[in-house]
Amino acid sequence: MKEELSSELVSALLGLFAHDLRNPLSALHSNVSFLGSVVSAADTEAHEALEDVAASSDALGHITDNLELFAIALDGAKPREAHDFPVRELLREAAQRSRRFAESYRVGLEVDAESASNLRASANRDMLLRSLSNLIRNAIQHAGETGKVKVRAACDGADVVIGVTDTGTPLSAEMGDQAFAAEGQLSTKNVSGGRYSRGLGLYAARIAARVAGATVRGGTSPAPEARFELWIKAR
Repeated sequence: MKEELSSELVSALLGLFAHDLRNPLSALHSNVSFLGSVVSAADTEAHEALEDVAASSDALGHITDNLELFAIALDGAKPREAHDFPVRELLREAAQRSRRFAESYRVGLEVDAESASNLRASANRDMLLRSLSNLIRNAIQHAGETGKVKVRAACDGADVVIGVTDTGTPLSAEMGDQAFAAEGQLSTKNVSGGRYSRGLGLYAARIAARVAGATVRGGTSPAPEARFELWIKAR
């Protein structure tokens, strides 16, 4: 017998899944850190294995965060309270969150925090960080081995624009907004230029941006680079 579930109920249940997943993930992080401190520095293979476990734990944590964003979308993606914050600190935190992921892909990650030295913005900072992290991870995943990802901020009129560029294949013009939509996560997964990334990355980036009070756009960049932009109200 098929059980009818409302979107509100599914949203709440997915929120519980995300909450329950975070407890064992936290234990994994703690135990990996402990093992790293007691294993001999000369045992390079063991340290490499622990780095792989740590990177996998980070990936699972990211997917769990996106599972929660999916739950938020099902509940209407209601805007959250905006705050005034320095953009430079946001970029620094995003770089810290993404560094291990970049290393696992052997991709160079360059986050120019000083490009935002005098910039302040108004948005929900937590959700904005989630959106930016998804854009950076998408860039890392598609940059190609030994590729590069660059993140920098600039002021454009009444907005702060954070650009994320990479050396991978740009988003296909045929994909357009489809790559940011729920249905598009199925149709773009194995398509060249579809830019699918783990945990429904571009879809999650758009949800988080909407809740934060910001906007995600596909930007233009000199070939052969790919670019995404996060637009936020300046302060």
